[in-house]
Amino acid sequence: MAGTRADRPSDSLREVYEKRAEAQYGEPRPLPDPRVDRKFERMLELVAGELPRDRFLDAGCGDGRYLVALAGRGMQMAGVDISERILEVTRRAAGPDVDLRRANLEQLPFADGSFDLVLCTQVIEHLLAPELGLSELARVLAPGGVLVISTDHDRMLVTRVLNAPRAAVVWLLGWRHRNFPVEFPHAAFSLDGFARLVEEAGLRVEHCETFRFTLMRPLGPKLALRALNRIEKALPPHRVGDVVAVVARKP
Repeated sequence: MAGTRADRPSDSLREVYEKRAEAQYGEPRPLPDPRVDRKFERMLELVAGELPRDRFLDAGCGDGRYLVALAGRGMQMAGVDISERILEVTRRAAGPDVDLRRANLEQLPFADGSFDLVLCTQVIEHLLAPELGLSELARVLAPGGVLVISTDHDRMLVTRVLNAPRAAVVWLLGWRHRNFPVEFPHAAFSLDGFARLVEEAGLRVEHCETFRFTLMRPLGPKLALRALNRIEKALPPHRVGDVVAVVARKP
């Protein structure tokens, strides 16, 4: 495909993601409750703020929740994921009109300038070369197109404090990988550092923020998460959330 670049990930890395899919993705799921899933709520808000658009890509679409939530808005929609098993579930959820392809973020199977809106949420931190993934996201954006992207924040101070007792118990009992035995690359970024990476890919950052605090199981029943989300949303802009979100435009 013209303009496509970057090295393929190793076969072993793809196998890791297929194992993750086997453990976590079996059947299409209902859309998350935005009162409980703050990330789903906020990323949809950021995307909705850039509509209407004609051509939309969810880069790292997972179970297709954003594709489903944004359906019916008159956009040509596409999604990519590294796992074929996950895409099987996504096809059943998103329907036949969505162009779904297996690919890794460092080598997207689309021509230059194919989309005027790209979403990439909680994917870039799992790449072996995040800068290559950002370069590809910028490449497939048309001039004037917008990237809405999120990743893990390296200063999730509130969440660390809230979950400190649980973390101590998990560490003492050796339960760290009990519920999720598959390991894969995982990085975290500062707010300013991630914004610089996006700009180095050739995009102009128009907005950046951190948001969301998290209560891990068994500390996070739905009622507690709803209350915590209401508190976090009521706060003025801050730099201590779990998630870094950036909105950037291609000149």
